[in-house]
Amino acid sequence: MDTLDARALAALCDKESTADARPPRRAVVLGASLAGLLAARVLHEHFDEVLLLDRHPLPMDLGPRQATPHTRHTHALLARGRQAIESLFPGIGDEWLAAGGRLGDVGSEALFYAGRRRFAQAHADASAICLGRGAIEGVLRWRLRALPRITLVTGVDAQGLLGAPGGDRVSGLRWRLLDDEGAHRTFGLRAALVVDATGRASKLPKWLVELGHEPPREELVQVDIRYATAYLVREPQHAPGLEAVIGAATPDHPRPSVLLSQEGGQWVVTLGGYGDDAPPLDRAGFIRRAQESSPPELAAVVREAEFLCEPFGYRFPHSQRRRYETLRRMPDGVLAIGDSICSFNPVFGQGMSVAACEALALQQALQGGDAGLARRYFRSAAKSIDIAWQTAVGADLAIPSVQGERPLPVRLINAYIARLFDAAQTDAAVAVAFERVSHLLDAPPALLRPAMMARVFSARWRKPALPLREAAA
Repeated sequence: MDTLDARALAALCDKESTADARPPRRAVVLGASLAGLLAARVLHEHFDEVLLLDRHPLPMDLGPRQATPHTRHTHALLARGRQAIESLFPGIGDEWLAAGGRLGDVGSEALFYAGRRRFAQAHADASAICLGRGAIEGVLRWRLRALPRITLVTGVDAQGLLGAPGGDRVSGLRWRLLDDEGAHRTFGLRAALVVDATGRASKLPKWLVELGHEPPREELVQVDIRYATAYLVREPQHAPGLEAVIGAATPDHPRPSVLLSQEGGQWVVTLGGYGDDAPPLDRAGFIRRAQESSPPELAAVVREAEFLCEPFGYRFPHSQRRRYETLRRMPDGVLAIGDSICSFNPVFGQGMSVAACEALALQQALQGGDAGLARRYFRSAAKSIDIAWQTAVGADLAIPSVQGERPLPVRLINAYIARLFDAAQTDAAVAVAFERVSHLLDAPPALLRPAMMARVFSARWRKPALPLREAAA
């Protein structure tokens, strides 16, 4: 991956604006987020040139990007996301581990609580990566640097799409320099494909309207969750044998929490609450909240470990999905990926993994050529999004304070999930099945198979299971 100054890009646009100029077959990616990096990797296989554009300079190390306030909060790569990215970058898992990442089996090296109910543990033969988002993206940037035909340009402010009003194809991007001196002038960058990876604030719906097309229908779930995060020193006596402790919110206990191992000998802890139930941002209050409402293993770490920083907070108003796959008419030459399509309640940790699955959908869709690419891609991406959306939205709507309609099918499923949570305390097969759905390896209907339902409804006669380490003792 090469780098190019934004002013050099402006000069290139001026040169290509002449009638006889023939630019290379070019793809443009807006946003150097994880989704944008993965899109650039896939597009590299099909285009002569890939321009990766971002508003801000990117860190040279494994630190967080600018204008991404959520980056320092708890992140992990779900098992399906890890698999998807490793298929695009063979061997990257070893590089994440070399950067300090921790690989853990989602069933045996993690403890999962649903409210106050602790799930039975068993090997799930599926592993997730515990590593900060800055490090995950930083390693991806290292890998992209080894690929030709990809060029990074920062200081770019995207303004809209090029194309005839009402036309069937987008022909490029309108943009301007971010600095004051060049802000008055807009440039045109010709491209065979523009991929929007700018996140929740994506302007693609507005840009489509400007070109005479309908915007996608949007679905919102008003979550209004607040959470606080702190980093602590990891010592051998803290949660031995575990890489993660997860406390999922339930209707009778709507306070999610998570403890994850991190690079640099650290733990990262996040405590959450819905509506006005915001966790404290001082150490004493943070510790008290953990003791009151978190799994005991997590609470012990918060109580005993040394804090590396003061707790810091974040507020997430709503989950959001843009239904591009339902548009009757979508111009070719423009796509979206990552949070530009769908962003989820962060407590489920799905965003990076869904973006990785969307990158695989893009890889497959590109094999069919340019014609009809948008329709093929958005329909394929929607299948991966559906799995995560059903899981997250169903869980959120089980929380009484979350706004939204709860039709009879949703109420029935949530009632069944409550029974499943009870069964998972004593039946490791039920617990592993739920973990596989949570990690996007299986679709939610896997939990409704007759054999699984039989286990759920017969579980009341079993005794609660011990964690693996206690059972072994």
